[in-house]
Amino acid sequence: MTEDELITVIRKQTPANNLAPVATTTVIAAVEAEVGHPMPRFLRRLYAEVSNGGFGIDGWECASLSPLPDQYFCDSEDILELYRSFTTPTEDPDDETVPPGIVPIMDRGCTMWTLVDFRTPGGRIWVWDGNECCRRLLPTTIMSVRAYFAEGIAGRLDGPSPLNSQLVRELCEH
Repeated sequence: MTEDELITVIRKQTPANNLAPVATTTVIAAVEAEVGHPMPRFLRRLYAEVSNGGFGIDGWECASLSPLPDQYFCDSEDILELYRSFTTPTEDPDDETVPPGIVPIMDRGCTMWTLVDFRTPGGRIWVWDGNECCRRLLPTTIMSVRAYFAEGIAGRLDGPSPLNSQLVRELCEH
């Protein structure tokens, strides 16, 4: 499936009430400035061509880039509020902060989040899982935002976890 076809599918499967106006280049630039890295190209296209949040996979919705008073996609006002909360150290020694440049974009419920590494051109996918051995950032085998959405559209994210299980075992042992 081409990138354009994938974007068309995502747009069509997004409920009409979740289609907020698209993000402006000014809003995208503000997110990139605070994160300190450019948004991966495919993710940028989703926000600029589909909607400023609300699109996603199987009921998991991406947060908006800016506050949208009439839309609600997750427990935060926007991605920058999420980003700050994930990268700011907490008082709980079991909570690991997320390194700068890795941005939470999708609330998957039950304290699980999909994050995108803006430091990589394709946007490597990471997972934050408050239910795993410890509340921390976990790597996946999915190396780009585009691949993540393609796998989700194809229904392949419900099966075996995309987590790198060997690394998860090693992290949990320490």
